[in-house]
Amino acid sequence: MSFVTSRILPDLLAVALAGITIKLLDDFLDYSIDVASGSPSLIDVLGFGSVVYTLVFAVLACSINLNLAAPLMLSAYAVGMLKDPQEMLPLGLSAWMESVLVAIVAWQIFGWRATMVSVLLMTAVEFVDDIFDYSRDSRGCATNLVHVIGKGQLILLSLAVLVASFIIDRRTTALVAICAPVTAVIADFISRSYRGKAYGS
Repeated sequence: MSFVTSRILPDLLAVALAGITIKLLDDFLDYSIDVASGSPSLIDVLGFGSVVYTLVFAVLACSINLNLAAPLMLSAYAVGMLKDPQEMLPLGLSAWMESVLVAIVAWQIFGWRATMVSVLLMTAVEFVDDIFDYSRDSRGCATNLVHVIGKGQLILLSLAVLVASFIIDRRTTALVAICAPVTAVIADFISRSYRGKAYGS
């Protein structure tokens, strides 16, 4: 069955909903940083009830395609925790330990292919996010990888990760490549528009 005819619309919706879930959680966890830096956030729009909306979006994504959406969301968590790998988390484990644990659980439930491509794709998304964050504000965040390896090198590394994910699973890579930028642009537009109205600009 071809890419076009094999559940393309439901799977695009599942990936889009998973992307919204990841974006909401990321904005929620980074809200204090966004407020301090004056960056727009979806939490400004939805308030702290955004956690409830996040749960709804996650359930909807998994109900459409569990094997596609769940590995992406779990991998986003695993990759995101590596921003500060030595941080001690509420469960008593360091961030890198939780990342490894989540990746192993995903591997056991969804298989190596779904887990590997999801980890690679979420890594690429993190890299691209760091590149855009640095481009908007050259001071950037201390954990921004552009400060560590340079912008050009990070762009090349992002491309290499995307190529690797494409080799493992072309379909999932294409779905995420379509949905991720669209979701990011829409979320940014909504949050900036809301902040503009709130401040009367």
